[in-house]
Amino acid sequence: MSIEPIRRFFSKYLGLVGMIALNEKTKLSFGSVLEKQVRKRPNNKLIIFEDRELTYKQFNELANQYAHLFVARGFKKGDTVALIMGNKPEYLIIHAGLAKIGVVSALINNNLRGKTLEHSINIADAKAIIVGYEQAEEYHKISKNLHLKEPGTVFVEKEGKTMETPQGMEDLAPLLANESMENPIVNPAITPADTLGYIYTSGTTGLPKATRIKQQKWLQLGYAIGGYGLNAIVEDTQYLCLPLYHTSGINTSWASIVMTGGSVALKRKFSASGFWDDIRKYNATLFVYIGELCRYLNNQPISPKDGDNPLKYLIGNGLRGEYWEEFQNRFNISRIIEVYGTTEGVGGLVNSKGVIGMVGRLTLFGILKMGEIAAFNPETEEFIRDSNGFAKKVNVGESGMFLAKINKMNPFPGYKNNEKATNSKIVENVFKQGDKYFNSGDLMRLHKKSYASFVDRLGDTFKWKGEVVATNEISDIINKFGQIEDANVYGVLVNNTEGRAGMVALALLPGESINWKKFAAYIAEKIPVYARPYFVRIRKQSDVTTSFKQIKTRLKKEGFDPAIISDDLYFLDPVKKEYVSLSPKLFENIQNGEIRF
Repeated sequence: MSIEPIRRFFSKYLGLVGMIALNEKTKLSFGSVLEKQVRKRPNNKLIIFEDRELTYKQFNELANQYAHLFVARGFKKGDTVALIMGNKPEYLIIHAGLAKIGVVSALINNNLRGKTLEHSINIADAKAIIVGYEQAEEYHKISKNLHLKEPGTVFVEKEGKTMETPQGMEDLAPLLANESMENPIVNPAITPADTLGYIYTSGTTGLPKATRIKQQKWLQLGYAIGGYGLNAIVEDTQYLCLPLYHTSGINTSWASIVMTGGSVALKRKFSASGFWDDIRKYNATLFVYIGELCRYLNNQPISPKDGDNPLKYLIGNGLRGEYWEEFQNRFNISRIIEVYGTTEGVGGLVNSKGVIGMVGRLTLFGILKMGEIAAFNPETEEFIRDSNGFAKKVNVGESGMFLAKINKMNPFPGYKNNEKATNSKIVENVFKQGDKYFNSGDLMRLHKKSYASFVDRLGDTFKWKGEVVATNEISDIINKFGQIEDANVYGVLVNNTEGRAGMVALALLPGESINWKKFAAYIAEKIPVYARPYFVRIRKQSDVTTSFKQIKTRLKKEGFDPAIISDDLYFLDPVKKEYVSLSPKLFENIQNGEIRF
């Protein structure tokens, strides 16, 4: 008889107990957990990456060298270092080394360019930057506009490659060579209350906000995802192809690996065509997903080998009910756990039973109430209140705003250097005097047994290609093209896709017209692929309220259908890489999947 089911049973409930018991007074930290794993399993594989393998002991020693280097350079607990690089072991090594000494890692999205990249670095108050060699060129384009704190050092990480050190940077390799591999001694010790890192999100201001992530949240997610969620055991290998600057990568996937003592097969990026070959190559049993990746995999040509793979458990967010069962059966997945969470880490929901289409239950594990769905008017963006002024909770079958309960287990540390944005996300005295909730900005529908399903994301953001797009930021960039009075950016639904594709309603200045070839080139240069407006609608006047607030609701509902829209419509052709007139036939081809982008 196999003992694996028994081991997974204990993994699940130890994970649950650990997550609930963990609080700011617990004597645990990222560093202490890693060092404990090294003592228990020094020669077990931790990372498999291309032609490299790192054991727990080797990884820890490399992380220690970074810790000692930065201590020698005068860095101390609470200081910040910005990290700009793609997925590779060095990213995780640096993150771990800094965490051991309490230095905060600001994890910059390596897709950002120009002003947005400048802003993300500047708001972190970083004392140093570590740049992956592959990001050096983009860094230099904006380096003169950065405001680093002293000493303001810029390091380059070359991944062992022989190349010239870019001007103004220090090569990390020779600096690390003579540093100690012993665990650093930190006094006072790092605790769950200390800040581990900043992860960036987009909000109603339009520019990225740096969310404080405490050591406590990282540990909680490691327990919850690794133990309760994935039922992970030491023998498991988890496949990790999500960006490490995302919560799903660094705080969900990576945390669950370290907390449970398993191994990770790390990839630079996701590949739909190579995914299953990798799963078989690494004998990966676990995967943390986002819905878009599952859709890409499901859209691949059917193969007789689809069900012949070692993948057993999936946990993540955004798996659409429309193809959930088909996906699970096709690829022979034993268990899929859909979860809901925010970068801010408040009010996570879990669908542990695999109920198709649900993001989770308002009551976590049947014990903890994580939040409520409040009646909400999306047109006025206001809560619907009773005669006493308190918000109403929706009934089964109704939709409303999900509000996450703020408490000791789910604190909201707020955003770095943005008190206004922090305060705007907190709602007090909602259902009774003295209560406090985090406003998720997400509309959900309530179902029986307190299950909830995702409806839509409200306000100035939408999600596409796994990235959250800030509409105000994109509007600002488009407006700078010229000839434009107003650029109203929003997301529209496209058949058989996850999230919403970018669209912009343009109101031109009197007598002006758009050179579409130049406009397409401008968009390609200034805006990341995931945030580009693939559809353009030309409006005769701006869609704004009397207070000049942009109106998006009706535009989003009308989408990009030329049969119901009399305005001129254009589409960013993925082959021509130019905007072309959106005809009824082209609309049909997009909606039936003949044209993908």
